[in-house]
Amino acid sequence: MRMKRKITITLEDNDWGQIIDGLACRAEQYELTVQYHEPGYAEDYILEVRDADEARNLAEWYRRLVEQIRKQLRDSREKVQ
Repeated sequence: MRMKRKITITLEDNDWGQIIDGLACRAEQYELTVQYHEPGYAEDYILEVRDADEARNLAEWYRRLVEQIRKQLRDSREKVQ
């Protein structure tokens, strides 16, 4: 099994804000895609996935990424203070 390695990236706060916003938008798009696959309707365009489960899993993954980044940013700000 290949080990996952962690990489540290240093950016300014505003840059992290843009990254968080982009990831959150992507999560929202997958959530809309779930709505399309389950009840069959979405108000916006949908992303290409096999089914609602795949879209839901991807949305959750993006939400976890956003939370991990936010937590690490909070932790790093607390260390500076």
